[in-house]
Amino acid sequence: MRPVFLSIFVLFFALVVSHAAVALPMRPYSGIGVLRINAADLVDSVPLYDEPGLQRNGTIEPAAVRELTTWLFGPGEYIYLLVTARKGDWLRVECDDAGRGAWLQKTRRLSYTPWELFLKGKVITFLRNAPQKQLQLYVQPSLSSSGVPLTSSGTMKVIQIQGDWSFVLQDKINAGWIRWRDHDGRLLIGLAQSPAPQSR
Repeated sequence: MRPVFLSIFVLFFALVVSHAAVALPMRPYSGIGVLRINAADLVDSVPLYDEPGLQRNGTIEPAAVRELTTWLFGPGEYIYLLVTARKGDWLRVECDDAGRGAWLQKTRRLSYTPWELFLKGKVITFLRNAPQKQLQLYVQPSLSSSGVPLTSSGTMKVIQIQGDWSFVLQDKINAGWIRWRDHDGRLLIGLAQSPAPQSR
């Protein structure tokens, strides 16, 4: 009887662990920048194309976009898409967790910003599924020196972006360089979530 009970316990534990492992989305590729859309402007759906101006394959659905990127950018009046390529007024955006993309034409309603400008001045935090070995604060933007370990729960303010590195202010005293995306181009950070206002 005991071996059976032990087997059931091990199976249950494995299921709990596997569920926890898949609860967080895979860290997406950063691409070249961020497309910001005011949700109030999406009265008419934004068309998506397989290639710029050719073979329309769908539209942007606000609810689906929020589900895709809210965990990176937080809730609010804006919704965001990761931009992976640009051709003139056309932007290729990620459309799902698998990294599949489509093209859309930039209009005045759609605000595209390269990462270097988008992150500057933002308060960020490491993603919960970022590898622990990547959570380091360095004196220089180089892996040749040893870094100071950080926690995934701390927040930092971005001062400057240099390639895959970001110079951040951790508090009024500590500052240094972190990797904001890994060597594969996957994001290590997201925007820090503002605490919900407390009701009186």
